[in-house]
Amino acid sequence: MFKFTIENSDFLNDFYKLFKGYVRSMYGFTTQYLIEPTLMEEYKEQEQLTLILINKSVYQNIFNMMAQLDNNMVFSSLSCLENALYNIRLYKVLKTNRNNLYKYMTDEYFDLRRCEEIADKNTDFKDKNEFSIKDFYKEIKKTNRFQNIKEILPAQINDGHLYMGLSNGNELSEGLQDKIRGYIISMYRALSSHNELFFNGGIDKDIEEIEGKIYRKFMDYIRLYA
Repeated sequence: MFKFTIENSDFLNDFYKLFKGYVRSMYGFTTQYLIEPTLMEEYKEQEQLTLILINKSVYQNIFNMMAQLDNNMVFSSLSCLENALYNIRLYKVLKTNRNNLYKYMTDEYFDLRRCEEIADKNTDFKDKNEFSIKDFYKEIKKTNRFQNIKEILPAQINDGHLYMGLSNGNELSEGLQDKIRGYIISMYRALSSHNELFFNGGIDKDIEEIEGKIYRKFMDYIRLYA
């Protein structure tokens, strides 16, 4: 089980625990949302199934990301994170523009980046609070391809040694834990943005309570690391 041991470890472990619960709860809520006839009546069956599968992939990859992290398998964890972020981006352009959904289902050369460029002209589409899911995705993709090896190597070294097993040993270096701290917070922000596309509006009070609890913890994090 992954645990932070760096500065503010108790706070960070509490946030990670909350994040895990948030992921489980929101997967159930978003899936139920997508199969609710009254909420999805404007979509054809194949369109609805497409959105269900993409959302399912988002959450499966996040679950796998956390499972790999709990075994200190950081590289495989980041691969899952990259896949989750890509599908969050994809879901957004399909759900916010019906024409994109049609193109995606009929055109094998569908261009996600082009759709995002067009949509970015609409201020309602842009990521809020100056957080960019696309930029976060690019950072993770770069790491997964070892394009920033000068940054990766120091974080992999623990007490002057590089662990040669498949995982990163029993305890991650402080540098790597610090990286993971940022990744988890950014993943929360990305997933929170994704979940905004599933309008609750008081439908599920328990979900609103869970969202409020982790959001307050996130604001505590912002103040702590300001």
